[in-house]
Amino acid sequence: MPYVKNSERYRRRSRRSRGRRRLAFTVLVVCLAIVLAIVLRPHTHATPLKARVDRVTLPVAAAQRSYAPHWGQAARAELQRSLRSALSSGTRGAPAWSCVVLAQDGSVLYDDRGESAVTPASVQKIVVTDAALAHLGTAFRFDTLLAAARPAGAGAINGDLWLAGSGDPSLRTKDLNDAVHALRSAGIQMVNGRVIVDPSAVAGEEINPLWNADDGNEDFMTATSGISIDEDTVEFDVTGAAPGAAAQVRVDPQSSDVHYYGSIVTGSADDAIIAATETPNEFRLDGSIPPGVQEKFWVPVHGIAKYAGSVLDGLLLHDGIVVSHDPQTGTVPIGAQILWEHRSKPLPELLKHMLVFSDNHYAEQLMRIVGARGGEVPDDSGGTRVEERVLAAQAIPTPGLHLVDGSGLAHANRIAAITLARILAYFDDDPRGNMVYPLLPRGGKDGTLKMYRFTSAAGRVRAKSGHLDDAASLAGYVDTRKHGRVVFAFMINGSPGDPDAAIVSAVDRLAER
Repeated sequence: MPYVKNSERYRRRSRRSRGRRRLAFTVLVVCLAIVLAIVLRPHTHATPLKARVDRVTLPVAAAQRSYAPHWGQAARAELQRSLRSALSSGTRGAPAWSCVVLAQDGSVLYDDRGESAVTPASVQKIVVTDAALAHLGTAFRFDTLLAAARPAGAGAINGDLWLAGSGDPSLRTKDLNDAVHALRSAGIQMVNGRVIVDPSAVAGEEINPLWNADDGNEDFMTATSGISIDEDTVEFDVTGAAPGAAAQVRVDPQSSDVHYYGSIVTGSADDAIIAATETPNEFRLDGSIPPGVQEKFWVPVHGIAKYAGSVLDGLLLHDGIVVSHDPQTGTVPIGAQILWEHRSKPLPELLKHMLVFSDNHYAEQLMRIVGARGGEVPDDSGGTRVEERVLAAQAIPTPGLHLVDGSGLAHANRIAAITLARILAYFDDDPRGNMVYPLLPRGGKDGTLKMYRFTSAAGRVRAKSGHLDDAASLAGYVDTRKHGRVVFAFMINGSPGDPDAAIVSAVDRLAER
């Protein structure tokens, strides 16, 4: 599994300081042949926005769902008693929670403060998923370009070399290295100018001021930028040497913008630390690592446009392409000639990565681009305004809604369970297939849900999890035994107990119905 920076790591703090990190039930068509005289019709709620969403082709298992027998009054009452009992160990003593379950016909099966807006943590990524599908469409890909004002000739670019980003959260150093190789293969040996980085696709502060400053050294809280490389982190590779000697330290990618001091000693302890200082992109090394042990650390970098320029500058030099001047930032001129283009994977694949691994960086980058596509400034405020307009167009209820970021990292976010549940039901209501369902992780099998120990719901639940220091949440779909698929959204804040265990128990009881 790739190393991913996400807020799920709140659940898996290591024994070191906070400056360290280590690392369907298939929906079958069963109701169409119950009685020849009975035809159960899908229950849909079309809205103007929904008609504009570009749908993907889904696997057969997720494309269609059948409608199960009606939930009778007795079945509903028993379900409510069972869920209230299961969730009580998590809600007991908690100051806030919001829980809702919806039947396939959209009716509310369970509601415990369902319209109370609470801190959602990473289940908030369901909101940016909805907005991205609405405004970007499934064919959308990010583009990253190298361009020059004039055509290259005689082995040289006579002028500046522009690196223009579009906010791609998946761009990696390897991609830029491929770009440099392409230039070298084309015979380019010199840039008679400088590398100029255009980060204008994204606006606003790199770090949301409402995020917890104590997490500034954590790889799940990185900058949001118009040109993003390696999720705006730099990798430190540390290898233990002979006992008592300084460990070997390698920085990847090489950048003149990254500096460090101190050292990590080779010893019996395993408590190496790489911590950011008050100076941007300067890091302090401390602690020790056993002989022969190799560890990787990903730490956030800042001033991303300048950093990206230094990385590209270094890659060019390493490949034998001389650049006349130091890199800077600017806006790519109209009519510039494209020398190299990198396209990201299609939007559904980016969303699947974001949802399965709870990748905060993907969520933040996507939200700002959604803001731009929705006619707003591509910053946090613009992105959240467009998200809210999408929900309004879909007639999704939003009691107490307050969004300040895309990932759910900020404790200041507030969402009610009914909002999340209705978003999920909205997609499940499309007769052409639920495009969100196959993007969500499977309980006990994928990404952030691997550690969830479902019993009855094992193999029958797809959901998005969320965790902050005082918030636990899970929202998604579960296929019940007798009543088809239901939608649920469970969020508990400030529980003195084990809210995760309570939520898992509740989902298991849903699956048994």
